Amino acid sequence: MEEKKRKRMVVEEVGNTKEEVKPAEEVVIEELQIKEDIKEESSFNILWILIPGMLLLGLLIGGIFAYVFGIQKISDIKKTDTSESQNITAESTVSPTAKPTASPSASLSKYKIKILNGSGIKGEAGKVQTLIESAGFTVLSTGNAATYDYTKTQITIKTGIDPDFVSTLAATLKKSYQLENTKTVSSQTNDITIIVGTLKAL
Repeated sequence: MEEKKRKRMVVEEVGNTKEEVKPAEEVVIEELQIKEDIKEESSFNILWILIPGMLLLGLLIGGIFAYVFGIQKISDIKKTDTSESQNITAESTVSPTAKPTASPSASLSKYKIKILNGSGIKGEAGKVQTLIESAGFTVLSTGNAATYDYTKTQITIKTGIDPDFVSTLAATLKKSYQLENTKTVSSQTNDITIIVGTLKAL
């Protein structure tokens, strides 16, 4: 009798557990939808992790490159500055010391020069002024000559002007202009007068 009870119990248990049985197609479709939902959620979550991670990695690598190359450039600049200062120091110690002499510009500025444009070309007196002032001479004034028919540049000096001064002035002017022979005029009020002509140096 015990066996019958067991069988009954088994039968009853099986009979009581009623589950809804779904057709196989519906089960497969539901499983596929669940898998797709899981994939979408996981790929969406992965993107939220992957994109910021890639950005941080890019910034980190860029920062490292900037730091390394920036330090390298700074060290190159320091090396260049150091080598240049060493070269300058070496050059300055090698050069012999010269005896102090009167500066040539001091002797070139002792006479005042007046420049007149005798060429008729606008700005020639200014060009001569720039030329001789850059050589160290002092120009008193510039202006126009009474006529514009001078072909060669003319130097007239007052009596008593140092001949070395005049020859240095003539050498400076010969770089750019053709010169006539220097004339000495005792009645001249200023020390030296230059009348610029049209002919340039060859």
